[in-house]
Amino acid sequence: MSAETKKTSVRARADLSSAELSSALAFAQLESKGREGDEKRRGSTPLPPNMPDRRRRRKSVADIHVPRKQVNMNVMRFTMRSIDIIAVVTIITLGIWNGYVGANDNGIIAPITAAVLGSFFFISLLFMNRAHRFRPTETFIKHLKTVLLASAGAIGVWLTFALILRPDSFLPDALAKAGLAATALLLALHSLYYAETRRLHEKGALSPTIVMLGATESARRIIEENAKTRELNILAIFDDRLTRAPLNIHGVPVVGRVEDLLAWDKLPFVNRIVVTLPSMAEERKQAFVNEVRLLPNRIAFVVDEFETLNHVQQRVSEIAEISMRDVSGAEKSGRHLAIKRFVDVFISSVALILGAPFLLIIAALIKLDSPGPVIFNQPRHGFNNRVFNVYKFRSMATEKEDINAAQQVTKGDSRVTKIGRIIRKTSLDELPQLFNVLKGEMSLVGPRPHAIGMRTAGKASMELVEEYAHRHQVKPGMTGWAQINGSRGALESGEDVARRVRLDVDYIERCNLWLDLYIMVMTLPVLLGDKKTVR
Repeated sequence: MSAETKKTSVRARADLSSAELSSALAFAQLESKGREGDEKRRGSTPLPPNMPDRRRRRKSVADIHVPRKQVNMNVMRFTMRSIDIIAVVTIITLGIWNGYVGANDNGIIAPITAAVLGSFFFISLLFMNRAHRFRPTETFIKHLKTVLLASAGAIGVWLTFALILRPDSFLPDALAKAGLAATALLLALHSLYYAETRRLHEKGALSPTIVMLGATESARRIIEENAKTRELNILAIFDDRLTRAPLNIHGVPVVGRVEDLLAWDKLPFVNRIVVTLPSMAEERKQAFVNEVRLLPNRIAFVVDEFETLNHVQQRVSEIAEISMRDVSGAEKSGRHLAIKRFVDVFISSVALILGAPFLLIIAALIKLDSPGPVIFNQPRHGFNNRVFNVYKFRSMATEKEDINAAQQVTKGDSRVTKIGRIIRKTSLDELPQLFNVLKGEMSLVGPRPHAIGMRTAGKASMELVEEYAHRHQVKPGMTGWAQINGSRGALESGEDVARRVRLDVDYIERCNLWLDLYIMVMTLPVLLGDKKTVR
């Protein structure tokens, strides 16, 4: 190669390097502008010819997967504990009874005492060892070891106490056999528990769904710790300062502003909104809370202690208990929710079985009275603003049905059929909602579900009262505190809406099993004694 050729080649390579460097600088500048610019302008600047688009895009709420079918872990724990208590008491009582009766002429006092002690020690040690925790990262072998350790400890303490308290009637063989039988049963039950909780964890149905407000250091620390324990399903982060926010924090995307959160159609399936702004941003934190506090979702914010808490080895659930403070929607206990659900299923099942002939008669009368379907479906807001179809006996002429409740029923309303007037006056049109209760969309007692878009005095009812959405913090009910206190039927003014919301929120704050039973007992006499309400 000649000297001239070499010089030409060197210049060509230099020109190529300059071109590549210029392209790289151009790309870097475009990427920088894209990160700092508004989201609406992102990706609109054309790239240089022949350059692939390698810019990273910010995800939107449409890219976030939210599990729709969710299971409350507190309810599951209460149910599993209840099953364990029943199983342990039953098998130990039967084992002790068979081994003790007739022995040493002691009658029933010795077996009862032994059974009570054995059951108490087994249940206590299971609870103390947190055998019903079922952490997402816990292996099957480790969980069975926890159950086995608790059972072995219970047998040892039980035998020791029995020997000390009643040495004259102590039958170690009977106690040991009953204890081993209880251990075997618990291992079998907890194998089933583990399989079910593992299945639900893999579907994302068991871990609480979380969104965060604020792409901050506190958010980063929570996300990092959750990556180890996987106890929370952190879906996304929202921040009004998108120009300063990263695209994601350890894989959790920063997807939009608060206004995007409020308009998100998957928001009803979010369990908790966590505000993660530090104390130095108190004004900004309050602005966030003011924007979301009227939602039915539980809202919490990170308090000052979290910023200095050494939590490297602590679990995310423990951090939440120490570091977060509820702003609205305090969660009900698993015991309360499980018992309420049991009562709902039991009473609605019995009512449907015993009342089936009566329901068929009403259906036949509706069919004979006017053409059209017997059942009327209407979309309504339920728990957390989730939309479901409520079932009612049709009481209006089919061609005059008002699916959006734009016009509430008035006295002498021409839309109501002859049979419709009777079943509306007696609230018999609500009986098909027993199926909604069985499906878990409603409860027997709770705030009455209003139609989506319902209007009062020409305005959307939900716009008349700021706290309107708070009535959706629990499942809607067939009857409720408002209904037995005079707020039944159509809402004719803003004052009517405010009074019902106030009564519904009062129920949510006070609700318990005894209040529910009282409301159910009082519903019929209040209903029959109400001659004025238009329904």
